[in-house]
Amino acid sequence: MAAKIGRDDIAFSIVVPVFNEAENLEPLYARLTKVMLDQKRPYEIIFIDDGSSDHSFQILKNIYNKDKKVKIVRFTRNFGQHPAIMAGFNTAKGETIITLDADLQNPPEEIPKLIMKIKEGYEVVFGVFRERKHSAFRRIGSSFSKAVLAKVSPVKTTNLSGFRALSSHTVDHLKLLHEKSKFLDGLLCWMGYKVGTVEVQHDQRYRGKTKYTTAKLITLWLDMVVALTELPLKIATFGGLFLGFIGIVLALFYFVRYFVYGFSVPGFATIVILITFFSGLQLFSLGILGEYVGRMNKEVKNRTEYIVQDELR
Repeated sequence: MAAKIGRDDIAFSIVVPVFNEAENLEPLYARLTKVMLDQKRPYEIIFIDDGSSDHSFQILKNIYNKDKKVKIVRFTRNFGQHPAIMAGFNTAKGETIITLDADLQNPPEEIPKLIMKIKEGYEVVFGVFRERKHSAFRRIGSSFSKAVLAKVSPVKTTNLSGFRALSSHTVDHLKLLHEKSKFLDGLLCWMGYKVGTVEVQHDQRYRGKTKYTTAKLITLWLDMVVALTELPLKIATFGGLFLGFIGIVLALFYFVRYFVYGFSVPGFATIVILITFFSGLQLFSLGILGEYVGRMNKEVKNRTEYIVQDELR
C-alpha cells in the first residue's frame, strides 16, 4: 500500500491559475523550476486550467509528463480566478502555499522574498509591487480597491495582490469559509492572522493580452465590497432618511409660502431635474440591495464553486 503524502513531505506548493496562457506556460514553468530547485526543499507546482479554450491544457500535460512535481486540475469551463485558486488550495500539500499569475507579471524570482517573510513568523504575506505595469484602468481600479479596503479591512495594510504566500493552517481555515462570492485577499485579512508585506518587482505581461475584462474587474470590486461590509446598505438607508428629511423641510417651506405669499410652480425644468435625480438615486439604492440579494441567492443555492473535468497528479 502506497504511503500517503503529507505536509511534512512537501515544503512549498505553488498554485497558478491558468486561462488561455499557452504562450506563457513553458517559460513560466522553466523559471519556477529553477527558483524552487534553489530552495533545496520538496515542492509541487499546481496548475489550475480554468476552462482554457486555447492549447494551454496540452502544454500543461506535456510539462506534467516530464516532471511529476507538476499537478494539473482542469475545469469544465471558466469559473473564475478565485475558484481556481481555491481548487489549488484544495490540492496543495505544502506547508507554505504560494500563488501567482501565469502571465509572468509576478516574477518567480521574487518568490524567495515571500518565503523569507513567512519564516519571520507571518502567516499571510502579500507581494507589494514597486511599480505596477498594469493599464491606466487597472491602476485606477487598484486605487479604488485600496480606498475601500482602508475603510473596511480589519488590518492596516491595503497593499494586497495575487502574489502571496500563506501558511498551510491559514489555508485550512480559509477553506472552512464556504462563501460563493469570495474576495480572497479581504477574507485573508478578516481572518485575523498576522499579515505582512514585502516589496517585489512587477513586470510587463510576457505574451498575450490580459484576461481581466472591464466587466470582470467590476464584478471583482463588487465582491470585495459586498463580501466585507454592509456599508453600501447603510449609506443607502441613511441617504434615504436624509432625503426624506429634506422633502419634509421643503414641504413645510412651500406650505408656509402658500399661506403667506401665495403659491405658484415656476420652472418645469427644475421639477424634471429633481424627478430624474431622485429616480436615479432610488434605482441606485435598489441596485445595491440587488447585489446583496443576488449573492444571498448564490449562498442559498449552495452550488459547487467549480467542476473538475481532468486531474493529473
